[in-house]
Amino acid sequence: MNVFFKIIIGLTLLIASSYISITIPGISLDIPFTLQSLMVFSIAAFLSPKEYLIIIVAYLFIGILSLPVFAGGTGGIQKLLGASGGFLYGFIPAGLFIATYFYSRDMVTWMGCINIMLQATMVLFFFGIIHLALIYDFERAIEYGFNPFWKMALVKSFLAAIIVFYAKRITNLSGR
Repeated sequence: MNVFFKIIIGLTLLIASSYISITIPGISLDIPFTLQSLMVFSIAAFLSPKEYLIIIVAYLFIGILSLPVFAGGTGGIQKLLGASGGFLYGFIPAGLFIATYFYSRDMVTWMGCINIMLQATMVLFFFGIIHLALIYDFERAIEYGFNPFWKMALVKSFLAAIIVFYAKRITNLSGR
C-alpha cells in the first residue's frame, strides 16, 4: 500500500476517533472516554515506526494549530500544556513502542499482542501521570489521571489486541 495513502488513512482514523466518546454513567463522575488510544494502538500495529511517527506528529501539530482534532473537537497548544497534554504527547512513545514491536515480527501470538498493548498502556499512563504531577502533585495526578481511567484503558487495550490480532490474521499483514 502507498505510504502517503497509509498516512492519510491513519491520520483520518485518529482524528475521527477523537470525536467518538463513550460515557459510562456512574463511573468516575460520568467521564467520557474517547477512542483515541484504541485507535493509536490499532493503527500503530500496521505501520512502520517512521510512518506512525509522521501520523502522530502531524496529528499533534494540527491540534496545536487549534484545529479541532483533539478529544471533543478541541485544539490548541493549551491542550498539550494542560491536564491531558501528557496523554497526548504520550501517544508518541506508546505508539512507537507498538509499531516497533509489530514491524519487527512476521507473526504475533495472541498473548504477545495482549502483552504489547498492556505495556503501551503503561507507557501512556506514565507520560500522562508525570505531566499531571508536574501541574498538580503526584496524589492528584493519580486521583485525576489514573483512577477514573485505568479500567477503561484496560478494556481499550484488550479491544486493540483483538482488532490487531484478528486483522493481521485475516489480512496477513506484518506491517512491513
